[in-house]
Amino acid sequence: MKNDPILAALAQLDDLQIHTAEGRKQFSKALASKSNLVVKKAAGIVGDAQEKEFAPQLADAFKRFLDKPAQDKGCVALTAMARALVALDYDDAAVFRSGMRHVQMEGTWGGSDDVASELRAVCAMGLANTRDPNKMRDLVELLADEQWPARAGAARAIAAVGSDAAALLLRLKILIGDRESDVISDCLVGLLDVDGAEALPLVESIANSRDEALRDAAILALGESRREDAIELLKARFERTADPSAKKCILLALASSRTESAIQHLIGLIRTGSAATADAATAAMSIHQGDARVREAIEAARAAREP
Repeated sequence: MKNDPILAALAQLDDLQIHTAEGRKQFSKALASKSNLVVKKAAGIVGDAQEKEFAPQLADAFKRFLDKPAQDKGCVALTAMARALVALDYDDAAVFRSGMRHVQMEGTWGGSDDVASELRAVCAMGLANTRDPNKMRDLVELLADEQWPARAGAARAIAAVGSDAAALLLRLKILIGDRESDVISDCLVGLLDVDGAEALPLVESIANSRDEALRDAAILALGESRREDAIELLKARFERTADPSAKKCILLALASSRTESAIQHLIGLIRTGSAATADAATAAMSIHQGDARVREAIEAARAAREP
């Protein structure tokens, strides 16, 4: 049986040393391949290795697959190349704009799906990182994309711009709402990053929502911000909250913040809280199971509880 040349090319990439002359030659060849799988893998390695000399070749391959999307089933090569270009701080706004406009419908059971939504999200971040003075216009348009992953990517990209205009856009999107709570979650996280303490009142108001998904998104955003004032808000909210599911979300937000004050607070709850609170706090802290210091503190706190 004849060897599959694509499988052979994929295997070869694992053995190449990208920092050598021969390695660079073979990676250039891989990026010129007609196989989307070979290009995908090569782009990922180039991006991880921070080999900026390959950026022009990545951009050329990107344009080539954009012109012939049928050769890139699942949009996997285009997305991998976009990620690599973002990692390499590529500053060509035109390349990222072309990716943000790309729609690729592929057949599925019962219809078709747009498989390029993730690509548009990645390209939005790439555009945000360029020096293009008009980038916000395109990011705003993507915030109204039909696919929620692209809208969420636009929110993250707008937050990365970090300007006053970016903060206002994120506020507007939060207030208008979105049918997917994940989009609002990214807006909340971004607004906390851009506006800091000034964002807390709005995020807290969303945390009071009767919509459980929105409530949890706001609570988790407070934790993800890693701000000490946000951590204090979460502690206070836990004490006055009666809803068990909301309390669990608050504990998870505190644990996810990975701040020392939040971790010590959770250790204290494990040591002195009710049995239900101690169990819930222990469950939330399971995300730190790889940290021996935290794991030992949890075990000591549980051992110190009254029988």
